Amino acid sequence: MKKLIASLATALLVVFFMASCSKTTEVTVENFKSQANNLVDKKVTITGVANHICSHSGRKLFLVSPNGGEEMVTVFTNKDMKPFDKETIGKTYTVNGIVKITQVIDEEYLNKWEDEVNDQINAGNAVEEEGHCGTENKAAGIEVEEGRDDNPQLLQIKAFRKKLDENNGEPIIFYHIECNSFEIK
Repeated sequence: MKKLIASLATALLVVFFMASCSKTTEVTVENFKSQANNLVDKKVTITGVANHICSHSGRKLFLVSPNGGEEMVTVFTNKDMKPFDKETIGKTYTVNGIVKITQVIDEEYLNKWEDEVNDQINAGNAVEEEGHCGTENKAAGIEVEEGRDDNPQLLQIKAFRKKLDENNGEPIIFYHIECNSFEIK
């Protein structure tokens, strides 16, 4: 009898553990940033309106709340998926995926980036675009001055430094959802 009870208890623990591992958390565009750090490598479902799809590859989708607001969440396709269709901008997506850290920006990262940009400028080479488009900056809460003759990457670096100062030197962490499946309404 004791063996039967022990076996049942073990089976229940295994079932509970498996259920908790496969649990999917529902997040909203509004609360994603505040929860992202605790959801890294965990399954989530989010619903939002496609505000922007990157034109270079179509593999980045930016969702905004169906209720309006300034918050944005970045969604990447997984390696096995086709790009998002640019014709779906303005449509409502329900995305299932896993929260990932896209990038951590700290003073060391900015110093290295700035040195690379200045080296290219000093060598007379054209400076290639860094991976932070205006929509990515907006999604991260970074405001880059526009319309100036300064190098756009140096302006981004300046804006990131300002954000680091506002964060008391704490790194700026970009999070995204790696999409496994989605539905469009």
